[in-house]
Amino acid sequence: MRRAITIILLIVSITVPFIAFDVLPAIGDPASAPNTHVSDYYIEHAIEECNSPNMVTAVIVDYRAFDTMFETTVMFLAGLSVVIILANRPKSRIPAPASLKRLRDTSGNPVYRTVNKDVMISIIEPVILIYAMYVLFHGEISLGGGFQAGALIGMTYLLDIMVVGRKRPIFNLPKDKSAALAGIGPFIYALTGFISIIGGGLYLEYNKMPLPVHQAELHSLGITAVEIGVTIGVAGTIITILNALMERISFDDDND
Repeated sequence: MRRAITIILLIVSITVPFIAFDVLPAIGDPASAPNTHVSDYYIEHAIEECNSPNMVTAVIVDYRAFDTMFETTVMFLAGLSVVIILANRPKSRIPAPASLKRLRDTSGNPVYRTVNKDVMISIIEPVILIYAMYVLFHGEISLGGGFQAGALIGMTYLLDIMVVGRKRPIFNLPKDKSAALAGIGPFIYALTGFISIIGGGLYLEYNKMPLPVHQAELHSLGITAVEIGVTIGVAGTIITILNALMERISFDDDND
């Protein structure tokens, strides 16, 4: 009965807002705001107002910064939900699926004959992490950003667990610490907005932050701050989900 009530409440909470608040324009409507003036405004003013040569970054974390903050929060809540759901089930160790075992099969695999665990720890994983930092801090002026950087860090953690194994990982983030790390990301994002308010501006109005920096650079600092928050939130969420799944599946060769 409780499960049925929960499903009904979820359906109602999802459908009622769509029925009661019909504020979104029809898809493809030529008279909608994005097709008439919003997109043109972004194209004409993004570089000047946001001090960001990358127009996509300017739109996502400046013009739509409030929306992106909640997207990051939703990712964190998704990871937390996975942990809560799996925590209510009896813990058991089951062997890795056959597809994962094939990834660990070194016979006839030139990758594993060439790349061993020491090479993975000393070369490959550091290179991926360096690239993640490059994607993060260059997302303002080129392709990349916080979501991509966070995904790269999460991928490094996955490689570390599957190839190197839990006995000698480059990361050591148990589930509780990774969940806390995932929550720090949205907190940094939200804190950046409150700093703008302290400076007398609106929420996430970066050029009002009370920092001893030229006003033209405040936007860049604000964008970088929220991108760091997104990176931490995404990476922490991915690692949290992997940690929760690893309580059920063993990626080690010996399945211990």
